[in-house]
Amino acid sequence: MRKTTRYHSDRFRLNNQLMWPILSVIFLSPFAFGSTKPSLWLLWSMLISFCGAVLFARMALSGARFRIAPRNLLVLFGLFTCLGFYMAIQALPVGGLAPAVFSIADPSTAITLNTISLTPHDTILALVRWANYGLLFFLVLQVTSNPQRARIFINLVYWIIVIHAVVGLLFLLQFGDTILGIPKWKYFGSAIGGFTNRNSYATFLAFGSVLGINLMVERLTETLPGKSDNSVLGRYLGKGGVIIIGLGWLILVITLIATNSRMGLFAACCGMITSILLVLAKRTVGTNRAAIWIFLLLIPVIVGTGMIGYGAAFVERVGEVADASEIRMQLYHQVLGMIETRPLLGFGGNSFEYAYPLFHQAPVSFDLVWDRAHSTYLALWAEYGVIFGTIPMLMVAIILFQLCAAYVKAPGQEMLLRSGISVILIGAVHSLVDFSLEIEAVTFAFVVIAGAAWARRFELVNAGEKGAA
Repeated sequence: MRKTTRYHSDRFRLNNQLMWPILSVIFLSPFAFGSTKPSLWLLWSMLISFCGAVLFARMALSGARFRIAPRNLLVLFGLFTCLGFYMAIQALPVGGLAPAVFSIADPSTAITLNTISLTPHDTILALVRWANYGLLFFLVLQVTSNPQRARIFINLVYWIIVIHAVVGLLFLLQFGDTILGIPKWKYFGSAIGGFTNRNSYATFLAFGSVLGINLMVERLTETLPGKSDNSVLGRYLGKGGVIIIGLGWLILVITLIATNSRMGLFAACCGMITSILLVLAKRTVGTNRAAIWIFLLLIPVIVGTGMIGYGAAFVERVGEVADASEIRMQLYHQVLGMIETRPLLGFGGNSFEYAYPLFHQAPVSFDLVWDRAHSTYLALWAEYGVIFGTIPMLMVAIILFQLCAAYVKAPGQEMLLRSGISVILIGAVHSLVDFSLEIEAVTFAFVVIAGAAWARRFELVNAGEKGAA
């Protein structure tokens, strides 16, 4: 018994310690222009890899077991490894497997390469990022396998996103409409925080808005263990009460409107409304359904009120949806042409920026640099082919299905499961027409929230199996 207790104690301390470097990555990565540069990819990779090395080394030395072991992730790990292995193949000198590429500008000249990827070095960087996301997911599973720590972790992630919302508003309204004091070169009049793209910033904030809604609902409807004051007054005005969380949520919604991101706000509303509907769908004892209905009505009211003060440019952009959609459809048509050229092999991870110019033609504007497909689904298929490019979508779909199934079977309301489901919905919706999840800082937030939700799902499934036994 003493030996087992020591193992548990070592594991508990280690997971407590690992929480802080993970939170540091979530906090710092958006400030570096969303971490869109290779040097930053390698920096975060080194930090997360160091955390992984410490975890495995200390677990091995203490003889402790993982709360959630790799064997519990066989399907996800298998799919993850499969895509990583294919990325490595794309960068190897096996170019004879791939057909020659022809440019629209000069269809008579073939471009031959000795690798499947048009830019093998970029594909290696894509592999580094992919491995980084997988390791981060596993680390988050360990950290959030303890339910109390998981709630602390998600609360801290929420307030980190709120801080970034405050920063975005300040630099928009008080510090000359700049990016952290640096003069902008685009998106004038839009809040973008430390990012260089308003849509990516909006997705990041949308994740926070969902966490805010779910944290408020949890505090309003559930008696939380460890809370010294679960009275009505404590629920609203106490530390971590509905009013305090709600102020952060209000800042998030206002900043979301100030980003002028049409799809960002739409995806956020989809996520928030889904969270409320998930609460109403479960008839659990003690749930104040009247208060939940008020929350559901509050979302459009707050968004509409925010439009009055901060949404003039947003409303103007809504009027341009038809023109923007026509341009996007033309772009998507040409990207589909790319995919048809190499439907199985793709052009290589992180190669879209270099492959698309070979297919770029009128009527898609030549005044802009189209370095993204503006649809993560099409980008994956263009870079990895239809089979391997579908793997990330399949992994997310499996996680979503498992979270939904766990939520249905859970004995009560589950804030972490609702948050995970809604965040995945936001990412799925916004990825239809943009590339937010191709920005590392946004993907980090997506991975940690989905990981915390999956850890809760694993805990509930384990508890159910033990109870049945």
